[in-house]
Amino acid sequence: MHQSGRNFLARCKQSGHLEVLFRSAVSDLFLGGCHFAGTETMHVVAAQGHSAAQYTVAMMLMLRDDAESKNKGLQTFRGLEAAGALTNCKLVFRGVVQGTWRHLRRMPRLNAENQVCSSHACPSRGNMGSIYRHQCYRKGWDVNDGDGGAAHIPCVHCKADYELILFIHLFD
Repeated sequence: MHQSGRNFLARCKQSGHLEVLFRSAVSDLFLGGCHFAGTETMHVVAAQGHSAAQYTVAMMLMLRDDAESKNKGLQTFRGLEAAGALTNCKLVFRGVVQGTWRHLRRMPRLNAENQVCSSHACPSRGNMGSIYRHQCYRKGWDVNDGDGGAAHIPCVHCKADYELILFIHLFD
């Protein structure tokens, strides 16, 4: 980017332009920048009502191992889902990440400790990867299509687990 473009973005950042701050935070978090600064900026942007930042914070919280963070992320996720904002959030986030070189991306890790659903009585617990693969390959479904095939999942915690899988695949 030319110096004039960098100066313009710096001024936008200093003025608190939410979209520029969001893009900067994504870059810091997932594209090789300062992780701490990216986390701080993302929380500030989310607190100011930027839905894609709220989505990103929710996913980051649900990827943690502690129950308190998972519950905070789940609350935000449910609010975005109720508002019908999930698809747009994924499109905005993916638009930022997809505009970068693949080798620069720092993908979050998803493992058994990251599961939001902890109910042993839940019939869909632990099956979200299979459901994702079935939806993706059977229908030629795209990550950003509506709810991604999660409408039939009755457990809100399992829906959050499914959304984490979608979030990880936004980096593909």
